[in-house]
Amino acid sequence: MKTVRAIKRLFTELPQPARTFYWFSIALFLATFLLGVVTRVNWVFLGISGSGVFLFLFGWHVFRDINGTASIWSRIYRESRGIRPEGFTFADVPTIRGMGFMYMLMGIFFVVGGFGFLFQA
Repeated sequence: MKTVRAIKRLFTELPQPARTFYWFSIALFLATFLLGVVTRVNWVFLGISGSGVFLFLFGWHVFRDINGTASIWSRIYRESRGIRPEGFTFADVPTIRGMGFMYMLMGIFFVVGGFGFLFQA
């Protein structure tokens, strides 16, 4: 239950524009996935690529800790687990910045994969 509350707080308390990029990446992916299931049209992969762009931008904000995005993420995790602010956890800022780098790689994968499938068909 603590994890669900922490995820809810991430969706609402991350600084702008990182929160917007996070929401847009998820919404665009789900919308284009559902559109692709219904229509079975290959151009839907452009939406997947767009989702990758937003995912990359979100990862960039976390990786560079722009507006304190990684710091806020770490604080939310610590508060949800009841860990003191100076206590050690795997969700320290350098680790979360590494997660931001992984989000950037996933975004690049989505962009390349979306365009690759679009031009393959």
